[in-house]
Amino acid sequence: MRWLVRLWELILERFHLKEFLEHPVPRYSNINPLYWFGDVAAVSFFLLALTGFFLALLYTPGMAVKEVPTSALMPWDVLHPKKTETVQATQSYLSVYTITYLTPFGFILRQFHLWAAYMMIMAAFVHFFAKFVLGSYKRKGGGALWFLGVLLGFLTVNQAVLGYILPLHLDGILALLIGLNLFRYFDYIGIPVGGLIIALLGSNYPTDAVIKMIYVAHILVVPAIILILLGLKIQGILYGGVSPPPVRDQELAKKMVDDKEPFYPHRFALMTGQVFLQISLLLLLVAFFPQPLLEPWAPGEIVPAGVRPPWPVMWYYTYVKMIDPFISVGIPIIMVLFALVVPLLDRRGGSSISERWLWILIAIIYMAIIGYGSVLGFIIEIPKQITPFTRIAVPPDSAVPYIGTPSPIG
Repeated sequence: MRWLVRLWELILERFHLKEFLEHPVPRYSNINPLYWFGDVAAVSFFLLALTGFFLALLYTPGMAVKEVPTSALMPWDVLHPKKTETVQATQSYLSVYTITYLTPFGFILRQFHLWAAYMMIMAAFVHFFAKFVLGSYKRKGGGALWFLGVLLGFLTVNQAVLGYILPLHLDGILALLIGLNLFRYFDYIGIPVGGLIIALLGSNYPTDAVIKMIYVAHILVVPAIILILLGLKIQGILYGGVSPPPVRDQELAKKMVDDKEPFYPHRFALMTGQVFLQISLLLLLVAFFPQPLLEPWAPGEIVPAGVRPPWPVMWYYTYVKMIDPFISVGIPIIMVLFALVVPLLDRRGGSSISERWLWILIAIIYMAIIGYGSVLGFIIEIPKQITPFTRIAVPPDSAVPYIGTPSPIG
């Protein structure tokens, strides 16, 4: 066993990990659950990267359409029974179908990846609201960390939606078209973001090139940005420390901050147990609550009524159908922009809960907006017709080239 000890010491020395492992951490952050959800989100991200690597090796993006027997679809995937003997499915859908049902351990791999994504999003939401309540942006360097956290949360939701699009099932296409409408909102207020996105994609609707761009963004671009921002945030925490304790007594708060213990073995042991607990929970969710693949979508097909987008954007979709689209489409943009400037607005007082009741009320309103829209979107079918601003209809050729796009030659 001595050689293992020496190997461990060599790794610590060569990779300069000793300083990191011996970094003092306030004891209260180890025993307060509000300080754990950031770790849960980070661990989920690395689990997603691991499972996503193998899924990326097996997945083939493409819009080529093939006829498949209706009987080949699994009963739990069909929410809208088909009266025809065959259905059209894209290469992307058939690729995911092959991974899920025909590849050894593919079903477990995809389900684990899906539930890990859900766990990361949920942990990110809880982490955001916990830091909102704790006033973490009031500590040393907290404003920059808050800004990074908001960007990470925004990227997390977008990364989940990108992954949801790749199978090209009905729900994924709905998510894609909702996203395109969200970008188009800027055009209505004079900022040509929608036009720029269409120019980059080369189309206003799903095409082979668009799906491949989404694939590259999902497996490479967005994860790389998340990893960089995550590294910056960890470095910022090492520099400025964790969020201060939410107590009003300054003497008690100082005493709690000064009561520290090294990251290793205390917090390290806690995180190790957390990793195993997360993996166990994810495997239980895979075993007892498997999610259906859903029905395939083909170019030119209109998304039927009753199809719902993934739950991270369900609340937004609900408000689009409930109220004026021009207002509702801007709700998430306003919420993100407001979250970014919170450190500039909340500058007075301490970080205790009693001193920050107004901001805690704002956090509750945030949660209420998202929670109410999400629950309502799942339990009822809103009868209001989707307006032209947010209509979800695909033209016959399934692609509208952006004006000015050069035609291929040769």
